[in-house]
Amino acid sequence: MRSATDPWSRFWSGKRDLDRVYPSSPAVIEALIRHLGPAPARVLEIGSGTGRDTAALAALGHRALALDASLEALGLTARAAPSLVGRGIVGGDAFHLPFRDATFDAVFHQGVLEHFGNPRGFLAENLRVTVPGGLLVVDVPQRWHPWTAIKRAAIRVDRWFAGWETEYSINELEDLVEDAGYVLADSYGDTMVPSLAYRLAREGAKRVSLDLPLRPRAPRALRETRERFRGLLLRPRAARWVAHTIGVVARRPA
Repeated sequence: MRSATDPWSRFWSGKRDLDRVYPSSPAVIEALIRHLGPAPARVLEIGSGTGRDTAALAALGHRALALDASLEALGLTARAAPSLVGRGIVGGDAFHLPFRDATFDAVFHQGVLEHFGNPRGFLAENLRVTVPGGLLVVDVPQRWHPWTAIKRAAIRVDRWFAGWETEYSINELEDLVEDAGYVLADSYGDTMVPSLAYRLAREGAKRVSLDLPLRPRAPRALRETRERFRGLLLRPRAARWVAHTIGVVARRPA
C-alpha cells in the first residue's frame, strides 16, 4: 500500500468533496458496455480512484471490484459507492495483483498505465488475471494533445500532481497491448469536458480565491449539440491523433 507521502495519497487526501472531483471519461464505460456482453461479468478496475466506474458497472449487474494502492482513494470509494463496501473494494499492488490466474472476465484502467516506467510488466499482470477470451480496456493521455506540453513543463519544475507520467500515441498504445499478448478489438478517442481552457481558467481563479463551478453552465441545447459534435469528431480513426485521451480494447486469446 502507498504511504501518506506518496503523490497519489496526497492527491486523494485533498479530494474531500466528491462533487468537486471530475469524473472519468465516459468513453471507458461506453467501451466496456459495448464489448462486455450480458451481466454478470467479473470485472476488475485497477487504480480505481473514486471507484465511480466500478460502482456504475456493479449497478448494471456485473460483479465489479475496485482496486487501488492508495488508502485515501479506497476511503473515497467507500464514500462514493457504499454499495461496494465489504465486497467490492480491494487494496493491492498493480504489479502483484492479489488474485488467482484467470479470475476476471474483464480488466480495465483509466489514467494508470502512463504512470509506470514498466508498462509491459503491468500489462503482463493484467493478462495473468484475465480469462482466455477476456477483455482489457486501457485508457491513457494522447501524446499529441496540448495538455502534454503543459504536463511536461510542470514535471520539469516538479509541480505535477502525480510526480511523473508519460503519454502514448494510438499506434504506440496498440503496439504495447499487442506485445503483452492481447488481440486488438477496438480503439477510441475522447475530448476533455469541460475544455482545457476552462480547466486552466478554473485553476487560475483559485489563486485569487475565486471558486468557479466544476463545469461551466450551458443551455441544454448547447450541451446536446456539443455531445453530437463530440461523437462525429471522434468517430474517424484520424481523431485518435488529436483527442485528449485514447483507449484500446483488446482480448486475451482464447
